[in-house]
Amino acid sequence: MTDDTPWLSREQLRAWMGFVAVMELLPAALDHQLQRDADLTLFDYMVIAMLSETDCRTLRMSVLASATNASLPRLSHVVSRLEKRGLVARCPSTEDRRATDVRLTDAGFEHIVAAAPGHVRTARRLVIDALSDEQVAELDDISRVLLSRVDPDGRFAAVANIPPDDPSICEARLTGTADDSFPDVVDGIAYRPATRDDLPLLRRASLDAMNWAAERFTDADLDRPEFAHYSAAFDPERSSDDRTDDRTDDRSADLGVVASDGDGPLGVVWAVHLPASDPGYGFVAGDVPELTLAVDARARGRGVGSALLARIVAAGRSAGWPGISLSVEDGNTGARILYERVGFRTVGRNGDSDTMQLTF
Repeated sequence: MTDDTPWLSREQLRAWMGFVAVMELLPAALDHQLQRDADLTLFDYMVIAMLSETDCRTLRMSVLASATNASLPRLSHVVSRLEKRGLVARCPSTEDRRATDVRLTDAGFEHIVAAAPGHVRTARRLVIDALSDEQVAELDDISRVLLSRVDPDGRFAAVANIPPDDPSICEARLTGTADDSFPDVVDGIAYRPATRDDLPLLRRASLDAMNWAAERFTDADLDRPEFAHYSAAFDPERSSDDRTDDRTDDRSADLGVVASDGDGPLGVVWAVHLPASDPGYGFVAGDVPELTLAVDARARGRGVGSALLARIVAAGRSAGWPGISLSVEDGNTGARILYERVGFRTVGRNGDSDTMQLTF
């Protein structure tokens, strides 16, 4: 009987044993600092931090479990403990009475604001500042390769929706001092308003968004009326003189944002006003535009999706929109987490998709 075990080489064993040591020692070190300075475990901190990054500081239990890489039983136990301390509160979901929402209380928000600086300094001291910029990028790549093996279905998605990569934006979101201004360039990625010249890009992005799970649609499908209007109807130059009888009198100009680097577009988000006579899958009202977001594969994990979403939300608020709507298909958990963290809530059902709305 032969031994076909694929034993590790000396170099592989050294790398593996070092990685195992980091997995054992790093969580304990992070826990120690948080328990000493904030009376929180690392997992406590992650739960509160995820809640703090949504506009309404509320997430459904199932979404929060995915966002914190946790099972529902583990999360339920921790939420119960945090609830007794007055840091979070549980209540029936307003969209589905069978589900439970978790809301960060004012005391919980004050606690995470006070705890964040110490945790960030510890993370920097133990990991980030010990590495060069190139090594940090390599660490990111390695982590994603390993996550694709240990979580191939992307069920646990804490890393799926990193907030915008500009530190000032992250700090402003955490402390509640964010305004509607964003830098035009962040880490070599430029953000600009979308124009009618971008219609070919919006068309391609529509197909990418439709094929989020698999190659179910082709370019020819984009000519079907139920899909064509998402890109063809985009009009950022519309004025009050352009209103027609079949569209709401409150309809304003559409808005969009394009992200790109030296190699071309990395992602785009746009919101288009559609009439009740020609609604989209996420239609709510004629004066509430429907949003589409698509990020190129080479940009995923770099905060581009979150940055685009933050910019379109801020632009919509400034434009006086009553809100933004969208459609999320069942199973698209990563997108749902991203939208719920910003404050989108389910307001309806269309086939196998939820209609979600962010109200300003």
